[in-house]
Amino acid sequence: MALFAKDHMLGTIEVSGQSDAFEALAAAAVRLGVATDQAAVVADYKERELEATTGFGGGIAIPHSKTDNVSDATLLFARLSQPVEWNSLDGAPVDTLISILAPKSGADVHLQLLAKLARKLMHDDFTAVLKGGSADEVYEAIQAAIS
Repeated sequence: MALFAKDHMLGTIEVSGQSDAFEALAAAAVRLGVATDQAAVVADYKERELEATTGFGGGIAIPHSKTDNVSDATLLFARLSQPVEWNSLDGAPVDTLISILAPKSGADVHLQLLAKLARKLMHDDFTAVLKGGSADEVYEAIQAAIS
């Protein structure tokens, strides 16, 4: 299974809050065949969010989880239909998501991916593409960030 493929670009998802965003991401992961149990993935996202916010600021969050419901690390990208409260580091709502799901067993691939993405989020050109670029531009930017 590819870490990040074009079909992992989810477009704009309709949400009314953080829980809806988790549901949509988990449903997509199951639909794409990268996760096995939608409810368990949602619970994993929520559990991780209780530890510390995944809202990095500037309207971008990287919800992530180590879970028994995936066999390979996977990234998903989505924009939200409307900004939602996320308890972000800057207090701003979130409208752009990069999700990382990784298996509980194995190396800490999710931490490596998170570090690479977090470094790129410090660059305005990268965040501008995430927020307003075409699907192809976003895909290429994320691929470059994680390779």
